[in-house]
This record gives sequence, structure tokens and C-alpha cells, in this order.
Amino acid sequence: MTTNLVFALDVGGTFVKASIVERGVVLNNTISQYHAFAKESESVIICQLEAIILDLLEQYQRLKRNSITAMSDEFIFLKDESICIGLTFPGPFDYESGISWIRNLDKFESLYGVNVREKLLQRLQESVLSKIVKDIKIQFQNDGRLFGLGASKLFPEDRILAITLGTGIGSAFIDRGTIVTKGATVPLEGYLYNQSYRGTTADECFSRRGILKLFDATDSLYSGMDVKELSQLAKGEDPKAKQLFVQFGEELGVFLRPFITSFEANRLLIGGQIAKSFELFGEGLHNQLQQSGVLIEALDDALHHTFIGVSRLFES
Repeated sequence: MTTNLVFALDVGGTFVKASIVERGVVLNNTISQYHAFAKESESVIICQLEAIILDLLEQYQRLKRNSITAMSDEFIFLKDESICIGLTFPGPFDYESGISWIRNLDKFESLYGVNVREKLLQRLQESVLSKIVKDIKIQFQNDGRLFGLGASKLFPEDRILAITLGTGIGSAFIDRGTIVTKGATVPLEGYLYNQSYRGTTADECFSRRGILKLFDATDSLYSGMDVKELSQLAKGEDPKAKQLFVQFGEELGVFLRPFITSFEANRLLIGGQIAKSFELFGEGLHNQLQQSGVLIEALDDALHHTFIGVSRLFES
């Protein structure tokens, strides 16, 4: 059953992107971006998360007042309702209990060992929010999983491997709308980032870092460029840049093939910043995966699907 109202926060090391999801629909005019203050103290970070949630509340109140002209300013439209707050959070993080174990990553260091759910709930219970709603529910999950969970709504009957490519590789194995994290057909917890590949980890190979290393290893001409500039070169018919993106796709296909086979996935969904270069690496990826029969698709708006995935955390 779709939850009526979800405040969705996608927490990153630099920014927090947030929106309101009402009855399974993202309210696009509420999508906002805030500073994460990830290098600040525990108190500053928790207070910022509280402030973001309260700002979403104000936006929602404003929307409702504008849509019902007869409504007075004092009308409380959320009275006796529960509000759900879902957050994607970087790992390592105990998503079930809400405890952060992030350390030595230059972000959220002050939250190490802190029960973020308890701290945030305490702040919200002392805020105006607790005077308006009957109950406050808070859930956490990995952003890669929630991208996959949200995107799987488009393909409710499929077995899906969903990946995000950006600063690292995120992943989710989805069987007809349900995240699979255990069993012989998936890696531990459904994570690909820590899987071995060519003497290192997938996170080092299939990410921004991986693309930059691939280019740096072949020609100093590309030194100092980021993925965006490299993709522009490839789209501008630089033959070497084009071939290197094809090689990246082939390497990704080689890595993913055993996981697709084991899970018997019939669809591969790709999101994240690097998915915007799919036209460049998609050829190589198809070359390596065509015999598996898997359907491959890059989704443009990963954030939208992540917000949908956040709302699905509260489905019953």
C-alpha cells in the first residue's frame, strides 16, 4: 500500500537533495538542495537534517494552502497522521538500526557510532512537527539500493540488477520489486563495490576514479581532465577517447556478467552521473553482455527514482 506522505532525503558528502513524495508521486516543485555540513560536529549535522525536514514541512503546508483557497492559516491538515522520513546515507552504515560507522572518509566523521535515527527523532519530537503529526517514522538505506527499488517500479515483474556509476559503484538486486540481499545468487548484502576485479575492487574500476585511471594510463594528453571533459572529447569524435569509453564498457560487462548469470537477471538498469555517458560506453557493455540476453537501459533521472525508492521503504 502506498504511503500518503514521505519526506525523502538523499544525503551526500557535499549536499543533501530532498523532496516530498505524496502517494507515490514525487512533487517536483519541492525538490531542493542543501549543504550537508558533513565535516562539522554531530550537533551541526543533526540540526541541519532537522532544518531540511522542517523546510519540507513548510513547503508542503504552503502547497496545501495554495491549493485550497478557503483554508485558513491555522488549519492543520496533517493532524492525526503519521509522517515518514526516509534518508539515503553513505556507508558504512547500519541501515536497520540507524547507526553510522563512517570513518576515515573525510565526511560524517563526527557521527561514528552515533544512532542517527535516535538523535534526529529526538530533535523532531522537540520541534513543531511533533505538534502537528501523530507519529514520526524514520528509515535509512543505501542510495544504490533505493535507486534500484524506485526504478523497479517501472518493471514490476522483472529480475533486475540496478547499478549506479559515480564516485563509486552502487548496486541492487531486485526480484519483482523486492530487494534481494542474501542467498547463493547474489554477493553478500547485494554489494558489488567491494568485489574483486583485476587485482583491485570494483569501486576503483567502475567509477569516476576508474575512468580517470583508464585515461591517465594511456596518454598524458588527457591528464587533468575530468569525466565530463573526456566525454565531450569522445562525443566530439576524438577516436582514442571514444575507444577508451568503449573499453570501459567492455570491462564493466566482463565484471557484471557472472552476477547477471547467477541472479538470472533479465534487465540491467544504470543510473548515476556516469550513466549520462552511456552512449559512449554502452557499445562495449552490449558487446560483453549480448549472449546473456539481458536488456540494458540507462535511466536519466536517477534522483527521481531514488526518491521513489525512499517512499517505497514505507510501503506495507
